[in-house]
Amino acid sequence: MKIKSLIRENDRLVPVDVEISFIPGLPQVQFLGLPDQAIKESIHRIKSALRAQDFDFPKAQQVLVNLRPAHLKKSSRGLELAVALGILWESEQIRKPKLDEVFVYGELSLNGEVFEPDDLCEDFEDDQVTVWTGRVRDTTAPFDRAALSVLKDVQTPLVVAKQPRQFPLVRPQFGLDLNFPERQAEMLKLVALGEHSLLLAGPAGSGKSTFAKTLQSLLAAPSQDDIQEIIRNNKTKKDEVINWRPLIQPHHSTSPLGLIGGGIPPFKGEISRAHKGILVLDELLEFHPRAQEALREPMEESRIRIRRGRYYEDHPAENLVIATTNLCPCGDWTPQAKVVCGRSLKKCQSYMERLSGPLVDRFQVIFFTKKREDGQAQSGMDILAAIETARNFRKGLAGKDPRFVKPSGRWTWDELIRDLPSFYLQELFPKELASRRRDLATLRVARTFADLEACEKMLPAHVEKALKITFLPFESLKRLGC
Repeated sequence: MKIKSLIRENDRLVPVDVEISFIPGLPQVQFLGLPDQAIKESIHRIKSALRAQDFDFPKAQQVLVNLRPAHLKKSSRGLELAVALGILWESEQIRKPKLDEVFVYGELSLNGEVFEPDDLCEDFEDDQVTVWTGRVRDTTAPFDRAALSVLKDVQTPLVVAKQPRQFPLVRPQFGLDLNFPERQAEMLKLVALGEHSLLLAGPAGSGKSTFAKTLQSLLAAPSQDDIQEIIRNNKTKKDEVINWRPLIQPHHSTSPLGLIGGGIPPFKGEISRAHKGILVLDELLEFHPRAQEALREPMEESRIRIRRGRYYEDHPAENLVIATTNLCPCGDWTPQAKVVCGRSLKKCQSYMERLSGPLVDRFQVIFFTKKREDGQAQSGMDILAAIETARNFRKGLAGKDPRFVKPSGRWTWDELIRDLPSFYLQELFPKELASRRRDLATLRVARTFADLEACEKMLPAHVEKALKITFLPFESLKRLGC
């Protein structure tokens, strides 16, 4: 007979066919199909549980359990319930139910108690099926459950109707009680609304790290599906309550493998843990050059594809990348700044050579911070209020234009130029513009400036304003040798 159950594949549970057959031989269970050690050990729990519940293990019969597809290495916490019930149904000790769209997934104790594995509700989603499992751990799940306290309850399971989980959302408050100089306040509005990747360069103590952490408090609220994805990608802290977009800040000593993922079989890196949130690369130039260069493709495509031997993994990496750095070993120098640096020119040039031009080109916005800035300060709460006003404006446009559903930092070239007069590209953009990415970054930023000013169409003023933070700073860094 055939039963549907679940096996673990990285961060999710996937279906597997459990085929059970009896052949003459010693009364034992043999697993086929590359089971791991935990599945093999379940043989003893299955036999003990059956006998403790007054069921008979087939006499003079060997139980063959084939797990399909056979070529994949199997790991599962709940296959033992599927095998135990399969033995009872196949030996006709209990009446076999209709198994269409039914999955069996539960853990057994030695005396026959049945428990729901703690990864079931977190990692399996299918509102069209019923799952036979053990004592319910969580009352919320996107599927119906037939819960068994002990194996004998198989004839009268407790039916638990599906109830999708609702995650409470709690906006972080970091930075909302602070005051920011006018330049930084405008940049916070721009980056938080458009979700533009940002390179912050400037002297030590100019608020770069505070700026990056404050962005988490200003991002748009995640949807329930977003929270589910965030939880699935952050398995490192089992008891951590996740109710907002993550902020992942790896130390600069993190290896390329730890940053993007890898290993055999491939595991997720920090860039995938930051999915739907913010990846803060504090002190970018201190990261290993290979770690820096490994960020190029995922920053562009919002995914990371890893091949290790015969293993292939495609992990999500849709995040806002914020990098901070000093441009000189003394920590105080920035372009056009009058700073007395105690380092030699050779030392400064050597430090700047760590900054890769192609990587810098992936950042849509480049911003030079200052230790002291003039202008009227704005509070974090006022900045958030301005951003929410712009988001409401975008929601009004999203009803008739689906482009506005996603932040402008993720718009494609075709989406940006759809209703853009051709002379914008011919007249407003510098002829020596560094790359097509600079064109794209400029249009994305211009679109966000238009949103902040509640303009449905981009205007030349928005493009000119965007060039000051996408093209001019990039050229300044380029002249310094990156």
